[in-house]
Amino acid sequence: MYKIPIIIGIFLLFFTFSAFANGEGRERQELFFVAPLVETIGYSDKTLAFGGGLSIGSGSGTAFGMRLLLAANPENFTFVEILFFMRLYIFGTNADTGPFVQINGGPVMYSDGRPEHSGFGNISAGLSGGWRFPLGESFFIEPAARVGFPYIAGIGVSSGYRY
Repeated sequence: MYKIPIIIGIFLLFFTFSAFANGEGRERQELFFVAPLVETIGYSDKTLAFGGGLSIGSGSGTAFGMRLLLAANPENFTFVEILFFMRLYIFGTNADTGPFVQINGGPVMYSDGRPEHSGFGNISAGLSGGWRFPLGESFFIEPAARVGFPYIAGIGVSSGYRY
């Protein structure tokens, strides 16, 4: 009964000490980022899908995280992607801004408006490239493009907060 509050307390204590462990004279390291996003993506050969979602991750130089996207196109084709990613910042091991390349992969569930096809899924995988522009100390904007399977290509932008 008391195990969950104790585990949460230990988790918060660990991250609190990690956040303040950076001594003076050292660059601030990114511990966590969260970014709402919008994207246009080619899941159909006839029309583009438009959607939005959320990206969360952690790391400087190399970041790991998860991305959720809900999108639809005018043909009544709707899908949800849950992608896990590994991102490499081009400017080095302490970078958390600037150009990056990213490997994405995870499940995608979709429905095309016909009951016999509702809930079908696939594996989504691809490569992304983008640039994170800092807006002050904690905020950023991040345009990115991606290619992969089962989609053709996508382009979007996110804006977020880094801790």
